[in-house]
Amino acid sequence: MAERDLFPGEYAILGFLADEPLHGYDVARRFKQEGLYDVCPVEQSLLYQYLRNLENRGLVQGSEERVGRRPPRRLFELTERGHETFQQWLHRPVARMRDVRLAFLLKLFFLRKRDVAGAAALLDRQVAECEAYVARWEAADRPDEFRRLVADAKLSAAQATRDWLQRYATELQEAGT
Repeated sequence: MAERDLFPGEYAILGFLADEPLHGYDVARRFKQEGLYDVCPVEQSLLYQYLRNLENRGLVQGSEERVGRRPPRRLFELTERGHETFQQWLHRPVARMRDVRLAFLLKLFFLRKRDVAGAAALLDRQVAECEAYVARWEAADRPDEFRRLVADAKLSAAQATRDWLQRYATELQEAGT
């Protein structure tokens, strides 16, 4: 059986660990402090499940450390495979429009911190992805009222997403000059 794709929250964990090794508690705190909790709410219990999955896949490794009399805590860091997996995901546009509100926003968050030019390039690729999606739905067969309704809904959402991304790309470009 093939492994499932990682969830957006798992990729976000990889992104935080790409910056520095962290304890699970610190990762949870970063989600809230950095504003990612509004995009990708990962509760602490789910966070630890994600960390176990990432460790089982060889994307992160954890080591126990003891501080004073406290119970041991696990410090997590990316493996080379985890770093490669994160980098591949980070630079790839999303194919489904509904993923723009989650996965793509996470990608922009991490890219803006690391590589503004890379963020601009990803934005350009995502706009192109939106334009291709719009073209597919403009050409879609609409033999009845319901299929017309579905096509119009998908088309209007994709157009709004494309327009929003184009405005942000302009803002990013103006901020860089």
